[in-house]
Amino acid sequence: MIFLQTNWILAFVCAFIFFGAGKAEAKGGGSDNGFLWAGLSIATSAVFIRFFDAGWFLVLLGQAGMFLGIGIFRALRDR
Repeated sequence: MIFLQTNWILAFVCAFIFFGAGKAEAKGGGSDNGFLWAGLSIATSAVFIRFFDAGWFLVLLGQAGMFLGIGIFRALRDR
C-alpha cells in the first residue's frame, strides 16, 4: 500500500504535529489554524513525494521549510 511507505507515514506524523501546533496557538488567544497547517503540511508532502519522488529526508526538509515559511509570514504580518 502506498500510504504505508516511510515518506507517507512521516508526512502524516508531520501533519499531526502541525495540527497540534495550530491548536496550541489558539490557546494563547490566536485563531485556530490547526486544520490549515495540517492541510498545508499534507499538500507540501504530497507535492514533494509525487512530483520530486522524495524520500523521507526531502519530506522532512520540506516540512522544515514550511515551518520557516509560517514563521516568516507571521513575523511580517504581526509587524
